[in-house]
Amino acid sequence: MNSEKIIFLDIDGTLIDYTQKLPDSAREAIHLAQARGHKLLISTGRSKPAIYPWLLELGFDGMIAGEGAYAEFGGKIVFESPIPEAQISRVYTYFEDRKLGLYEESNSGLYGNRYFLSETACFFGVSQEVAAENLLRAFPGLTFGHQHYHLDVNKVSFVMTSTISKTELEQEFGDYFRLGIWNIFGKGRGFGDFTQKNLSKATAVAALLNTLGLKREDTFAFGDSFNDVEILQYCQTGIAMGNAPDELKAVADYVTSDVTDDGIFKAFEHFGLI
Repeated sequence: MNSEKIIFLDIDGTLIDYTQKLPDSAREAIHLAQARGHKLLISTGRSKPAIYPWLLELGFDGMIAGEGAYAEFGGKIVFESPIPEAQISRVYTYFEDRKLGLYEESNSGLYGNRYFLSETACFFGVSQEVAAENLLRAFPGLTFGHQHYHLDVNKVSFVMTSTISKTELEQEFGDYFRLGIWNIFGKGRGFGDFTQKNLSKATAVAALLNTLGLKREDTFAFGDSFNDVEILQYCQTGIAMGNAPDELKAVADYVTSDVTDDGIFKAFEHFGLI
């Protein structure tokens, strides 16, 4: 493969496993692809402050973050679409009034409200100290105890306690938000999040390519989860990890092996990227 390609890489379950470990083979693939002149970008549901600093040290050319609400290239912002204040205010008020835990992911930080830590501890059956330690390992920079919403928020996540009804939340906020349910530390359905219905990783990729004058035909996207459907469909070549759900594999152009079975390296090699 002679021409330079633009490669978008999801983090959790794609680049790294769920113990926050980057396989040596993935690290090697990244370095080899960079040496070939390809552009490598992170593509994650995480907001920028939630991305592991050690991962950024690998020298990525840019990122898609915040579930498509933010994109940067070469250290410069090329796309940004935070949740409007009116929308973030009504979510925050709803959870505060019911004494429910949430945290906001913004480009300036990660902000847990005054109920988030205690609810997380209760959900996992651990002390608040242990819960804080686990959360900070998964989300570096997360702070707790906030009592007011912020203005540069990309997404809102919350503890999926027994008092929360998915149906009720969809009825209350489904006009503007997409509701996702996900797990953490191997415990199913532990958290939910609100993201903007009109955005996806693909939205930010399209904006980035247009701004930089790059070609869609030169793009590759790697992912392992439901929030990767749009980007795998949009990019010229969409690659699902072996540990991805069948629904994602169905829309992919190629399925590689699991993240823990050298999936990134094998796919890079298969497509001549290294």
